Amino acid sequence: LRTGRKAMALAATLCTFVLSGTYAALPSLSRVSTVKSVDSARPGRFNRLYGDRLRAKEMRMRSSMGPAYDAIIDKIVNPPPLFDDPKQAENAVKAVLGSAGVSFLAAFLVAPQFQSTLKEEETWKDIYETLKSQGINTASADEAVKKCERNGILLDVRMENKFQEKSLPGAVNIPLYRPIQLTNPVAILRALAFAFFGVSNSERTPGWLDTVKEEIPSNKPVYIMCNTGGSLENKPGTKFGFESQSLKALHFLRKAGYKNLFHVDEGMRQIPIK
Repeated sequence: LRTGRKAMALAATLCTFVLSGTYAALPSLSRVSTVKSVDSARPGRFNRLYGDRLRAKEMRMRSSMGPAYDAIIDKIVNPPPLFDDPKQAENAVKAVLGSAGVSFLAAFLVAPQFQSTLKEEETWKDIYETLKSQGINTASADEAVKKCERNGILLDVRMENKFQEKSLPGAVNIPLYRPIQLTNPVAILRALAFAFFGVSNSERTPGWLDTVKEEIPSNKPVYIMCNTGGSLENKPGTKFGFESQSLKALHFLRKAGYKNLFHVDEGMRQIPIK
């Protein structure tokens, strides 16, 4: 999130500088360029070295294309003005500069006020380190289904819409996350903050742990699965495994006193349903 905010601020700053330069050059926006020839367009050392070649190429193209060549060159070196009236150019640049200023202020003043709403009680880094130090039991999807046919419980923590699309036999769906509910101004601003930082528009389901305690007995094996599976193992370029909802749910249930927990290491999106 911090990196995203810095990137937005940098982009706004660059836009401000570029547009300020454009604003300073407003008079030229309403005038026509006066480049007339290869010689005047390429003065100095470049002209001495390459002028003859360019003139030769120009002559060949002019002879082969005829009047069309002059028409094309005229449009390139003498483009029409962006604005007929300098006042229009001034107003347009002021509007864009104003937008850049708003983005700049949002990056430094407004967005940080909502940054805390994007944070959860525990970061993935903390959860990863705890799970890694304590260790976890894992099971395949097939193994989980077979065990749950006898005594275990298969807990699917994906959102309800994903569960309705595809699920394993006998799975119990208690979503760890839900879409942000746009029921009040604060929730709407929070959703905008998520969009600003490029974060998925979801939030922890209120009372999730209480719901699990009501529906899932703690004296039975619980097999937890989600859409991606996740992993505590690192690959080149990773330091904290691969984050997933099922690993987070396992961590929360372990803290709540559940002992016989298993992580289904295959995500639902990798499991074909027959």
